[in-house]
Amino acid sequence: MKSHKLIIDITVLFVFILLFLPSTALAVQVHGPPEGFIVHLMGHVFFTASLGFLIYILHKYPLDRSPAWTYFKISIFFWLVWNLDTFFVHILSARLPRDAIITGPHLVYSRLKGPFDLERSMYYLGQFDHFLCVPAMYCLAMSLKNFCQRAERAINEEDPKKNIP
Repeated sequence: MKSHKLIIDITVLFVFILLFLPSTALAVQVHGPPEGFIVHLMGHVFFTASLGFLIYILHKYPLDRSPAWTYFKISIFFWLVWNLDTFFVHILSARLPRDAIITGPHLVYSRLKGPFDLERSMYYLGQFDHFLCVPAMYCLAMSLKNFCQRAERAINEEDPKKNIP
């Protein structure tokens, strides 16, 4: 019963968002030079350090070996690699000359201009960061799903009469 209500709530929320969606999402934020860029890179450094510390703690003191924790560790690893990739792409983009990226009317139409040396090739390949963050999101979602299933089983074992439909 609860899952049907959740599906209905999510559907209503989705329809509401689509009806009142702004014409532009403005998902890309440009940082003012040089302070915004430096603070943004500092955020990546702190995020990397946090993820590294979390992986260390979970490896050194494992809570259990359930699939939920395994998915969670894999997710953290992918987020760590994604964060390092993004950090280095930011550095590479700052090193590129201003005319290296041909911008179009939208971000989708932007192009990288040659010659394609090692630095520009690394920048180009680093832009495919979704190959890292999508598996990270998937593993995180699977981890949360497994955690919820374990919690439901624990509640049902605690008082089986409480959850009779």
